[in-house]
Amino acid sequence: MAFNKAYYKPIIISIVALLSAYLLWDNLNSTAKYDPSIFALKEPARVDRFTFTPNDENKLGLTFFKNQQGDWLIHNSKDTFPADTNNISMLLNWAVAKLKVQRPVNDEQKKYLVRQLAMEATKATFYSEGEAFHTIYVGGSTQDNSATFMYKPEMERPCIVEIAGFNGYLTPYFNTDIHLWRSLNLIDIPVGNIKKLKVSWPANPKSGFTISQKDEQLSLIDINGNTVESNQSLLTGYLMLCSSFTREAGSIAGINRHNEQRDSVLSQQPVVIFRYKLTDNSIQELAILPNNGFEDVSIDAKPSETQAVQSALFWMKSSEDDNLWLTQDIILKNRMKTLNDFRP
Repeated sequence: MAFNKAYYKPIIISIVALLSAYLLWDNLNSTAKYDPSIFALKEPARVDRFTFTPNDENKLGLTFFKNQQGDWLIHNSKDTFPADTNNISMLLNWAVAKLKVQRPVNDEQKKYLVRQLAMEATKATFYSEGEAFHTIYVGGSTQDNSATFMYKPEMERPCIVEIAGFNGYLTPYFNTDIHLWRSLNLIDIPVGNIKKLKVSWPANPKSGFTISQKDEQLSLIDINGNTVESNQSLLTGYLMLCSSFTREAGSIAGINRHNEQRDSVLSQQPVVIFRYKLTDNSIQELAILPNNGFEDVSIDAKPSETQAVQSALFWMKSSEDDNLWLTQDIILKNRMKTLNDFRP
């Protein structure tokens, strides 16, 4: 019987294809062998501390923890700051809680990624009552920036990890720059803790004033110490508004790394100074300093559209912080009041 090559060729191709598919499936270690949500933080509410440890000796690690009042703080080996609770909530309840394995990497990728993760990954460990219960290693992005390479110690190889419905990589959520995680508040004082707020206008001293609070009653006082008749509701609203001041988001401005430039700003006459005397007699001060810059800001012009406007920039210097920070006129506008604004 003659051997019909044409007859058997499709069968051989099919067998080879099936074997290749099987070997590839086995090589990937099969997503079916993994819980697709193995990287996800299952119980975010349990977390009372977590750490970011970079595999880079030139970077400081971060520790996030709750104090006795339940407020989040952030610490590295040099500093401790109040943390931005919104960023932490997004990290715990979205960025880590919704992680899903797209697929394990293949053998060729594994050789490269194991080495890369060993050098560049950030180890994220989450704790509850002193016990670590979830650890992942976060690397860089995939070539198309749509997902993230991650590794978990109990897994045989790194995986490509994503969030369903989100097209982007997650490495920035594990940044170890402490300033990116800090609270945006340079001033954050409960209104009831403000004994006096003195607002000074160095270029026009007579515009300055003090709001004094005693037994929940507010008084408006001019620079000569005289009590001025004023609208109580306006004073109350203003004191509440000035109980917090926010800076622009981001790391510290580059000017803080150049002493001559920083000193040049600090040597200028402040536009306005806010001085707080608290009920424990401690003092906090915030100086608003000139800046020649402008920034485009999007505002809600109508429910269905936004509009871009230009907002002037100012430097802010808090007595609680050595750095200069940027803020916008659109943020300061309602706080830049003078004595005459409170007269009946």
